[in-house]
Amino acid sequence: MKVLGKKCFWVTMVATACACGMSAQTVTIDGEFRPRAEYRDGFGAPLSDSNDPGIFAFQRTRLGATFNSAVLKTQLTIQDTRSFGKTSVNSETATLGVFEAWAELLLMPGGTLKVGRQVLAYDDNRLFSASNWSNTGNSHDLALFKYNVNDFQGHLGFAYNNSSAISSETVYSASKYRYMGFLWLSKGLAKGLTLSAIAVDEGIQPTTDATTYGKKINMNHGYTFGGNLKYSSDACPFSALGTAYFQAGKSQIGEDMSGSMAAVKLNYKISPVFSASVGTDYLSGDDNKTDGKQTNFKKLYGTNHSFNGSMEYWVTPLTEGLLDYYGSVNAKVNKKLSLEGAFHLFNSSKDLKDGENNIGKSLGSELDLSLNYKLNEWTTVQAGWSTYFADDNTRIAKGMTADSKTRFPQWGFVMLTVSPSYLKSIFTDK
Repeated sequence: MKVLGKKCFWVTMVATACACGMSAQTVTIDGEFRPRAEYRDGFGAPLSDSNDPGIFAFQRTRLGATFNSAVLKTQLTIQDTRSFGKTSVNSETATLGVFEAWAELLLMPGGTLKVGRQVLAYDDNRLFSASNWSNTGNSHDLALFKYNVNDFQGHLGFAYNNSSAISSETVYSASKYRYMGFLWLSKGLAKGLTLSAIAVDEGIQPTTDATTYGKKINMNHGYTFGGNLKYSSDACPFSALGTAYFQAGKSQIGEDMSGSMAAVKLNYKISPVFSASVGTDYLSGDDNKTDGKQTNFKKLYGTNHSFNGSMEYWVTPLTEGLLDYYGSVNAKVNKKLSLEGAFHLFNSSKDLKDGENNIGKSLGSELDLSLNYKLNEWTTVQAGWSTYFADDNTRIAKGMTADSKTRFPQWGFVMLTVSPSYLKSIFTDK
């Protein structure tokens, strides 16, 4: 076995290995150090003027090891997440956990099986996402069959969860789903135009029946299905994404599900420096909470921070649904510095009520400003400031009275991301 340590020989040696019938394996060890400080003065909901803002810092630390070959890929990522000060300086409490631990085996030309704890991220990241902004991120325990030939991709995933090894049925409540199966398909229709479709089946145990069925499996199945149509080409300054998802089946409490969501986003590259986007998100609402039907859209396991404003007022969708009209401008000043500003106008999709009175649909608006600066190959600094222009309906939707005395909502952050690569080598076997 020969170890090639010089980066300039990597591409040459991979090509030589393929030509000579040798197999090549790549081993990579990398890390991430990501501390973030935040100032929260009405983040998520207006803050009563009898309270002071929250100021805190936390950090995510990861260590990853990757192995790649023609027939096998593996990933192991160890993660520690903590708020500064939560762990005593002399604490003996273990905090490390596994974020990813999977192996992907080649089964046939274009077909692989990936088993273990892994990230799911598809299309616009609304249903499944790594949720990278979160200090913990999202990962799932499942088996995933992947097929990729030319411009067609297909993924079939299956998960079944338990709190521990069991010999007879027990109630499971450690995660949002007990069982999950999904099918994702993607096909290029023309140059720059891609159509994808997804169908998800979630089996969730109804906690209201836990004491009566504990020894038998009883799951309500909720179904989410839909797709994305995306156009993007380097030769064209215009790009677009259309999204639509629908829901059916039974909710956790046994209600009939019939929610929906739709989104359109249009992007235009004005110049090498400036680009602009406009779009709208629609999440269906429910104006009858006693008819045994859930017509508001249930969010799955996508990213929260990337949609509907950085202050995350509507991470948990209102029963009355949501309409978000937004626009943004991005300036790529140079290779290291970029700036972005976004403005959101929020409404509910169904009329809000204050007691028995309809109070309309307005939910206020939000302004988000952010900066991204790349210090060097491994280090990035991000900073941002946001404010929410709350109205009476905003306060009512957040469980307050219309005349509640609240502080002017604002939120700011500074985040440092350091991602060093400790080792990257190619090994070849004849």
